Amino acid sequence: MDRPAGQAPAKASPGKCIHCGLDLARTHRSQDGPFCCQGCQTVYHLINETGLEQFYDLRPSSMAPPPDLRPDNLAWLELMLADPDHDMGDGLVRLRLDLQGVHCAACVWLLEQLFARRPAGRSLVINPALGTVDLLWDTKLGDLGEYATDIERFGYRFGPPRKSRSPGSRSLQIRMGLTIAVALNVMMYSLGYYFGLTPEESGPAYVLFGRLSLVFSGLIVFVGGWPFIIAAWRGLRRRVVHLDLPIALGMLLGYAGSVVAYFTEGPEAAYFDTISIFVALMLVGRWLQEWVLEKNRHALLESGGIADLYARRFGGGRLHAVAAAEIVSGDELWIAPGDLVPVDGVLMQREARISLDWITGESDSQDREPGETVPAGSFNAGEQGFRVGAAENFSDSRLHELLRVHRTERDEGPDWWHKISTIYVVAVLVLASVGFMAWSGSGLRKSVEVSVAILVVTCPCALGLAVPLARELVHVALRRHGVLLRSETYLDRALRIRKILFDKTGTLTRGQLTLDDASRHELHSLPLDQRTVLWNMTSRSNHTVSRCVSAVLSLAADAVSEGDADLDPGGDGVREVSGQGLLWENDEGLWRFGRPAFALADGPQIEKTVERSVFSLDGKPLVGLDFAEEIKKDASDEVETLRSMGYTVHVLSGDAQVRVSQTASTLGIPRERAEGGLTPETKAARVRELDETDTLMVGDGLNDSPSFDEAWCAATPAVDRAILPHKADFYYLGDGISAVRRTLQAAARLRRVQRSNLVFAVAYNLVAVAFCLSGFVTPVFAAVLMPLSSVSVVSLTALRLAGGRSTWMS
Repeated sequence: MDRPAGQAPAKASPGKCIHCGLDLARTHRSQDGPFCCQGCQTVYHLINETGLEQFYDLRPSSMAPPPDLRPDNLAWLELMLADPDHDMGDGLVRLRLDLQGVHCAACVWLLEQLFARRPAGRSLVINPALGTVDLLWDTKLGDLGEYATDIERFGYRFGPPRKSRSPGSRSLQIRMGLTIAVALNVMMYSLGYYFGLTPEESGPAYVLFGRLSLVFSGLIVFVGGWPFIIAAWRGLRRRVVHLDLPIALGMLLGYAGSVVAYFTEGPEAAYFDTISIFVALMLVGRWLQEWVLEKNRHALLESGGIADLYARRFGGGRLHAVAAAEIVSGDELWIAPGDLVPVDGVLMQREARISLDWITGESDSQDREPGETVPAGSFNAGEQGFRVGAAENFSDSRLHELLRVHRTERDEGPDWWHKISTIYVVAVLVLASVGFMAWSGSGLRKSVEVSVAILVVTCPCALGLAVPLARELVHVALRRHGVLLRSETYLDRALRIRKILFDKTGTLTRGQLTLDDASRHELHSLPLDQRTVLWNMTSRSNHTVSRCVSAVLSLAADAVSEGDADLDPGGDGVREVSGQGLLWENDEGLWRFGRPAFALADGPQIEKTVERSVFSLDGKPLVGLDFAEEIKKDASDEVETLRSMGYTVHVLSGDAQVRVSQTASTLGIPRERAEGGLTPETKAARVRELDETDTLMVGDGLNDSPSFDEAWCAATPAVDRAILPHKADFYYLGDGISAVRRTLQAAARLRRVQRSNLVFAVAYNLVAVAFCLSGFVTPVFAAVLMPLSSVSVVSLTALRLAGGRSTWMS
C-alpha cells in the first residue's frame, strides 16, 4: 500500500526518536514530541516537506542525529569555481569535494535526490567510506552554492578537498585481500589430505598439492605476516615488547614447524592451512582496528587550520573571495550573516550585532557602533551584513595560535596491554625453553617438537582477534549513540580520568535564553492587549532576549489572538537602542522593553538578577522578566550520574562569573568548581593546574583550543568547524552531554572484557602447556587447539559486547 504523500513511516519504536531512532529516556521533554533533539525535529520536517520520506525506509534502525551547523560563507567554493583547472568548457565544472555527515545508505540516497532536483546537476558520485564527492555541474543553469546551502539544512556539508585514504590502511587492505585469497587455495589443497590423498593412489597430485601449500603458505607468512614481524622488530629495537612479538613468533615458528614436518613426514603431517588462516585472521583484526578510526575521522571535514578561513574583500568595485591569509591591514571586508571576522577590524557605516561565544565563551550577543572595534574570531549574529576595515594583517591575528591544528597525545609510559604482552612473551619463551631442555634427552627432534607445540598452542591468536573485535564492537555501540572516537588510545587513557572539565556556553547550555517559571507566569498574566504590544515589539528584533519572549508569547494558549494575529503595521516604528532595549510610541504612550535602567526612566530601579528585562509604559513597570541560559535537557541528570560514578566535575568558562555560577548551581556543581571570566590563555593555565594525567576537557569554542592541548583527553560537540574535532579524542552529535558518560562506561566495560579474556587465555594456556610438557601434544594437535581457543574467546567477546544490541550502554 502506498504511503500518503508527506507522511514518513513511524519506524521508531516507542521511546525512540522518530528521526534517528535513538533513546529518548534522558533527553526527551514532552513538548518536543517524538524527537531526541531540535536537529532531528528540524530535519524530519524538512524530509517530509520535500517529499523524501523514503529516507526512513533506507536508514538503519538507529543513526547519529544531525548536527547544528553554523552557516558556511562558501568563499572557498567561489575560488574553486574560478580555478580554470576545474573548467570543462561550456559552463561545465568538475569538482572533487570533501563531504561531512554521511553515515549510511540513506544519507547517500538523500544527497543524490537533492542533487537530481537541480537542473544544473549533471553527475554526482559519492564515496561514503572516504567522505568525498565527485560532481559535474552546469554553472549556466544554477548556482552550486545553493545546493551546498540546501544540504546543510539536512546536516551535511561540503568542504575543500583534503581527505585521502591512509597509506597504511590501503596497504593492509591489499595484503588482506591477497592473503585471504591464497589461504583459501591452501585450504582447498589441504582438503585432499584430510580426505585420504596418498602418494600411492595419487602420486602427482599428492606431490603437487604439498608443494603448492608449502610455497603459498610461505607467501602468506611473508606478505600477511610482514606488518606484525616488522612491528615486533621495531619494538625490540626500542626495547619494547608488545603483542605483535608473540604473534610474529607464532607465525614464523608455526610455519617453520610445518616445513620440518613436510620434509620429514610428508605434506599430510604439515599444518600449512592452519598457519595460513591464522595469518589471514590476524590481518583482518589489524585492519578492523584502523578502519573504524579512519571511518570516524572521515565522517568530518579535514581541518586545514588557518587554511580553512576565507573572507570576502572589496576591490575594484566588486567583492572577491580570498583566503584569510591574504588579508592585510586596510582591506575592506564584507561580513555576511553568520560569517567569521578573521582579523581585528573597525566597523564601518552602520551598527552590527556580533557573537563572541566562539572566542570568549560569552553567551550574549553584543552590539557595535560604527567606529568601534570588532574582534577577530567574532561572528555576525545579525540579519544583515556589515563592512569592516581590517586593522591588522592576518599574520598578526590572534586566530593563528587558536587555529593550530595538531594536538599531541601525551605518552605516559607503557599501557596496560604492553605490560601484559611483556609478561606473556617472557613466560611463553621460558616455557618453550623449559620444554626443549626437558626433552633434550629424547633427541633433538622430540625436543623441537615439544617446544614448537608450546609456541603454537600458546600463540595469542585468540587475544589477537578478540582485542580488535572488542574495540570494534565498542566503536559501533558508541557510533550508534552519536559518539565517534578519533583517537586509538582514548579507551585506554579514559580509565585514568577523574576530573571532567566542561565549558559552559554551547556545551552545558544551548547558548539560548529561557524564562524562569515565575517570569513565564507573570508574562502570561499580563492583559492580552499588553502582551500583543510586547509581541509586536520583540518580533521585530533579533536579540536573544527578544527572540525568547516572542517565542513564549507565540506559544501561549490565547496570546496574540490565539496565535493567528498579524504584526501591527504601526509596529514598524519600533526602535532598537543598541545595548539597551526596544521602544515604541503609539496612541497609548511610550512602551519600553529592555534593561531596567532603560525601561524605568523615572521609576525605582528593580533589583538586577542574573538576567532581567523590564516591560514598561511611560516609565511605569508592567512586568519584570528574569532569564537564564537554556541548559541542555540531559545535563542535570548526566552531571549527577558522573558525580555518583566518582568523577569531579568543573565548569571553566569565558562567560561572566554570575552566569557560570547560576549554571553550576542548577546542575548541582559546587560554586568553587565553577570559574568564569577566563580568557583562552587563563583557561588553558587552569586546565594545566588541574591536570594530573586525569582530566577530560569538553568544549565547543575556539577559546577551548589551548585547553585541549593541556588536558589529558579532550572532546567536543562542535562539528561545524573542523578545528576542534581534529584536536579531540572524540566528538559527539545530538543535543545532550551523555556522550561523556557513555565513553567512560565503554572504556570500563572494554577493560573488564579484556581482563576476563586474559583470565580465560591464561587458564587455557596453563592446561595446554602442561599437556605439551608431558609430551602428549604434537605440533599438529596444537595447531588444532589454537583455533578452538580463538573461537571460544571471540564468541565470548561478541556475546558480552554485542549481545542485546549493546544494552550495557544505557
